Amino acid sequence: MITLDLDLTYLCSQYNIGTSAMQQYQNMSVVEIMQAEAEKGNTAAAEFLMGITNNPEELATLFELINPQNRFLILMNMNQDDLMMVMEYLQPEEMVLGLSIFSQDALIKLMQELPAETLATVVLENMDSEMFLKSIPEEYMDEFLSSDKIDRNMLMKALEDVDEEQLQKMMENVTGQSCYEERDSILETMSAMSDDDFMQAIGSFEPDGKIQLISNLLQEKPDLFEEFSAEAMTHPFTTMKKEDVLKSLTVLDTKDMLPMVEDLPQDLMALIATQINPETFSELLCENFADVIANCGIQM
Repeated sequence: MITLDLDLTYLCSQYNIGTSAMQQYQNMSVVEIMQAEAEKGNTAAAEFLMGITNNPEELATLFELINPQNRFLILMNMNQDDLMMVMEYLQPEEMVLGLSIFSQDALIKLMQELPAETLATVVLENMDSEMFLKSIPEEYMDEFLSSDKIDRNMLMKALEDVDEEQLQKMMENVTGQSCYEERDSILETMSAMSDDDFMQAIGSFEPDGKIQLISNLLQEKPDLFEEFSAEAMTHPFTTMKKEDVLKSLTVLDTKDMLPMVEDLPQDLMALIATQINPETFSELLCENFADVIANCGIQM
């Protein structure tokens, strides 16, 4: 039985139960109390469960759902699927507050498990692509440029807007000799390269050149951002304060954050779900959890 701190005055007045009679009902659920009262001829108590499940406002008053301790005790008696259902009704900022129980390292690992599209949204809502590229190690840019979603034609087009100086530095890295050629000449040379030599040349850009090249690719096809690995996309958050990492997640909908909490222990899931609006919680209890309501008793 879920033992709650209920509004006894309301219970007695609403269902014609004498305060002295309440002393007989210790260790009983509210439903059991109403059944006992019904057997005594108390007509108001006879259809308690049916009546209370059709009146969320009355349920919220009787069970004092404004009290977070009561909400928590009820939630602790729900299974994981039920708790996930309840958390669907939390606001994004409430979900973020719940996620604050994680360490920063754990939080970033959870972010890495988000779908690429969702994680990309978090990144690009908090920084532009150039800021992102300047904050990640070069190896992540190399991984991106090797994606099979990026073909040679796309790279050639992106090369057209890379600074001539960066193109010259790239050719110097490829040949080991100084390069003073102009842009058109360099691009013509690259166009004639074999695929292997072409990709070797792409990999020979200085970091600033790679940033320009990737920025051009992303400007043409923003969806390519999802080709960055989860580790790359979360790298900028490793140097932020935890509160800033949490703040960055407020751009997501609640449904996007639910997978981040589904493997938590029940008590932690219940703690997060306790933030639910009392009125919303009462409606959910009435619609889906008559068995839970029936299991609630009074703390004498």
